Amino acid sequence: MFNLDFGGALVDTPGMREFGLWDIATGDLASMFPEMQEFIGTCKFGLSCTHDHEPGCAIRKAVAADRINPYRYRSYLRLREEL
Repeated sequence: MFNLDFGGALVDTPGMREFGLWDIATGDLASMFPEMQEFIGTCKFGLSCTHDHEPGCAIRKAVAADRINPYRYRSYLRLREEL
């Protein structure tokens, strides 16, 4: 593992083709994204919001307002499909 000067880390894993998540509840996934944490629970449907299609979703509004990177949001949606 190599720590990056600007934050984060790079992991060299020869032979590994993919990684997965385990022991994470679908409702907890958004909290794994630091940029989404401040918006969790502020959606119209509160903690029941999936942040995918619901009207009044604070996270989707934050993506539209450029407060959350759209690439990170799409990563969230892809990971959510796998849980």
